Amino acid sequence: MPNLTSERFKSERKRLNLSQDGLANLIDVSESTIKRWEGGAAIPSDKLTLCAQHGFDIVFILLGRNADELTNSSSRFEDEFDLVNVYDVAISAGHGSICAGDAQPVSRLAFRKDWLNKNGLHAKDLLIVYAMGDSMIPTIQDKEKLLVNSADKELTDGFIYVIRNQENYWVKRVQRQFDGSLLLISDNKMYPPMQLALNEANDVEIIGRWIPPSRATFY
Repeated sequence: MPNLTSERFKSERKRLNLSQDGLANLIDVSESTIKRWEGGAAIPSDKLTLCAQHGFDIVFILLGRNADELTNSSSRFEDEFDLVNVYDVAISAGHGSICAGDAQPVSRLAFRKDWLNKNGLHAKDLLIVYAMGDSMIPTIQDKEKLLVNSADKELTDGFIYVIRNQENYWVKRVQRQFDGSLLLISDNKMYPPMQLALNEANDVEIIGRWIPPSRATFY
């Protein structure tokens, strides 16, 4: 069965008179990556956003409808998708750093409502930021988008959370200690665990739990 999203992506490239190599250079990927997308591989939403900046009709690619038809089909879009705020904020996956970026959302990504419902998630509770550093490799890559559920602040050993301590922000795996402190664990074993006391003096805030991406996560 053909991948209609990939076919519509290919038709948009051709409509704009772009070669695969030309498009690859515009959005900073390899020509082979473009070929994979047009062959049916999932297209990352951040790259779709870059394509939109170069004239691609993203509504058509995702929904099979032209952008100028969106006004008449907005109710259909709202029935199928919810939007989640994206923040230009880098969260350290290393030893902690000041949270850099704009506190206001810079864009929004669409999520299928059926996917959200299946995973017990609500768009109003979600936010998207960016990882910075290599200490969570191979689980989380440098500059990877992080989908965070701000409604899930109950720490569970072994899971990954975004945590603020004063001006420092981390994305780390957590483990509670017998003395009441929290151990922040990196998946990259070159980084030793960090111990964090959970008290008012340390000004610790659990931003939310990281939601691992899947093929159907970002649209």
